[in-house]
Amino acid sequence: MARSLWVLIAAAGKPQLLARTLRSLAACHKPASYRGTIVVENGTRCGIEAVVRDGPRELGLRHLYVREANKSHALNCALAGLDSGLICMTDDDVRFDASWLTAYDEAAMPAQRGEFYGGPILIDAEHGLPPAWLRRFYPHTIAEPWSLPHKVRTELSGQTFMGTSWAAFASDLQSIGGFDTRLGPGAATNAAGQETDAERRLLSAGCRAIYVPRALAWHYLHAEFLDPTWVLRRAYRHGLEWGIRRTRGSQASLVHLLRGAISRLNAHLKGALLRIAGGEERRFAAAFHEAKWRGRWEGLLLGRQWDRLPRLSASGAPDNARLRKAG
Repeated sequence: MARSLWVLIAAAGKPQLLARTLRSLAACHKPASYRGTIVVENGTRCGIEAVVRDGPRELGLRHLYVREANKSHALNCALAGLDSGLICMTDDDVRFDASWLTAYDEAAMPAQRGEFYGGPILIDAEHGLPPAWLRRFYPHTIAEPWSLPHKVRTELSGQTFMGTSWAAFASDLQSIGGFDTRLGPGAATNAAGQETDAERRLLSAGCRAIYVPRALAWHYLHAEFLDPTWVLRRAYRHGLEWGIRRTRGSQASLVHLLRGAISRLNAHLKGALLRIAGGEERRFAAAFHEAKWRGRWEGLLLGRQWDRLPRLSASGAPDNARLRKAG
């Protein structure tokens, strides 16, 4: 059993879905280590505080408001006030199997730090699914379930998990500097991937990745995600993160730039050929590869100046955030 277990949710703009997430969390079995759930609202207020105030009492809900519309910064502000216990992290559009909390708690039993955890993700497709041909262009867990072929707690070398359902020790996250506020929703760079980036830094710091098959969660497929233009925007944002990761702090960034320039040119040539061939699928594939490589190219350039880009600091959290216990 973990020494203490908290649930941490960054929330922005979806109070009704957050209420659904909290109801699902309330139905989960609570291990003895469970201490409460913190909902970090960031950006424009939209009724989230009221949802937390009126939420299930058994969750021990706390509300934290951060003015800056930046998910990574919001998570860092919450982490700054937590102990060294296990933090189960999820989003405001997720629901859970009843064993979600106990599965992570039991997985963390052998350790008090030095490990992080993730579980399988299914899809809540209330608005339907995109066409089968389009689904291969989506990021993991958006339009297709994600899982690994393991039936028990399994350590996996170099594995990262989905940001919709994972857990880590607060002390480990604090030791790597938390989440990078230059990545993720609200970041000035527009690049995705703040959870994956944090997990990679945990791996680099010597932490072990543990897959927990019983920690099952469902991710909500929003209606706007079915729009092909959303997929293109997401491909661009993931491309940014890919490029940034390859040139930040790298002595061989010129090599990456050369390869990136060649690959971007290839994407344009491939796009032209696909458009000539015609058909909806080919036209979309052309647009997808061009958006992805445009993001990767711009990310390669961003990575070269990464250390000069400003970051938000959670050290001023008491001035910028207010932690309130619901009820």
